[in-house]
Amino acid sequence: MRPVYLFIFLLSLCLGLMIVFNLIPEDQKILGYSPRTFRIVPWINGPASKPTEPVNAKKLLFLQAETDQLAGMDSVNSDQTDAKKDSLAMTGSSLPGFYPDSVRGIQFPGGDTTLFQSFFRRLDSADNGGRVVRILHFGDSQIEGDRITGYLRQRFQQLYGGCGPGLLPFYEESPSRMSVEIKSGEKANRYFLYGKSVPARHNKYSVLHSVYHLHKDTGNADGSGRQSFSYSVKNRGFSRAAWFEKATIMFRNPVSKLKFTCPAFSKEKIERVAYANDSLKMLVLNAGEKKKSISIAVEGNPENDFYGVCLDGVNGVAVDNIPLRGSSGLELLKINPRFLQEQIRRLNVKMVILQFGVNVVPYDSPSFSWYENSLVRIIQTLKQADPELQVLVIGVSDMAKKTEGQWQSYSNIDAIRRAQKNAAFRTKSAFWDLYEVMGGRNSIVAWAGTNPPLAGKDYIHLTPRGAQVIGEFLFQALEKVKKQSAPGI
Repeated sequence: MRPVYLFIFLLSLCLGLMIVFNLIPEDQKILGYSPRTFRIVPWINGPASKPTEPVNAKKLLFLQAETDQLAGMDSVNSDQTDAKKDSLAMTGSSLPGFYPDSVRGIQFPGGDTTLFQSFFRRLDSADNGGRVVRILHFGDSQIEGDRITGYLRQRFQQLYGGCGPGLLPFYEESPSRMSVEIKSGEKANRYFLYGKSVPARHNKYSVLHSVYHLHKDTGNADGSGRQSFSYSVKNRGFSRAAWFEKATIMFRNPVSKLKFTCPAFSKEKIERVAYANDSLKMLVLNAGEKKKSISIAVEGNPENDFYGVCLDGVNGVAVDNIPLRGSSGLELLKINPRFLQEQIRRLNVKMVILQFGVNVVPYDSPSFSWYENSLVRIIQTLKQADPELQVLVIGVSDMAKKTEGQWQSYSNIDAIRRAQKNAAFRTKSAFWDLYEVMGGRNSIVAWAGTNPPLAGKDYIHLTPRGAQVIGEFLFQALEKVKKQSAPGI
């Protein structure tokens, strides 16, 4: 073969291979290599810094302004008409035409929207049922600081009753909640599973993925501890979380008896003694009126386990914010499963929302089947607690990194979303595609570019304003499913 023909042949072969590698998704590998290794023609994949469908920034900001008004509306009580309740549930004419997937986007295996019927029935009876119906919202740093959860709680409590910020950690070194202040006379010892974890000597962690021990008083001969904690709700958050009617202390005291004192919570000083027992305990303190703060003094052996405090109403709905910074969600598998299930039953949890993924995206994996299978195990463990428990998996939000000078969505987001959706459907759970709700590829760039911004310049996290928009989308999606699955409910 003549040299010139050989050269043309080899050049054609190289160009053909480059085109093939540009068309293969980056999360797939060939012979151990990622296609991004050979990607020198970025325009083959389309524009780099624009969403698949342009995000309308004006509509986003208009919707954000609407969420401010909705969050400030009056709450619903049993005397209000259905029309009044509907006005609180729906935002008005602008929302149904804005990103239809956001209001019709909860997906069910086989399209069976009746899966949530038992949950909706519990919601409708929550305001006069004599027991709080609880929703646990697990997530990564995307929900830290009560983002998304706080707004969702406000909307649920407006429509179905209830008050208070819900389940809080027993102690907090670094305040992360705008609406709640947690203080302690001494620093409690904290053991937790996520991030730079500090493991305990056992696996009986709370649903918050943590356990606390009292500060040891070296001045006491018996080594016992005495510590005081205070919880105050502020007016900086949403209105329904700015007061509560009862406090529930979660603990386990296998080592010694414990004495609890609350000096000014109800009309009289409250004193309770819990004798040593290895089981989960929930000490309920009813105020008999609206309260904004509570102080709790505890005496006993510091090796006993303390988990958290629920600040709730006497009935209605509670939505708990459980942010696990740096977590992919898999730490749930490290909690003693029977102890986890007992907490779910005792707390009367009827829905669990799992919102993870931003800590999975940076990993370059040839397959995310390991993630899918782990999520399946988590959901199965949760559902074994209660046959009525429903699980909603929220897909990972859009995230971007700088590539060739432009912010572009991570290429493996699609594979992670598929793993999350598959896990949901394999366990007869629901899936909500947050990536599509935001607008798809590179939508995070548009959310970060609004004024004021709805996402941060890290192109990962939503701002509090953006979190409100997502909270409203999710609330509307659930309300739409309720109407579609059983119009009579």
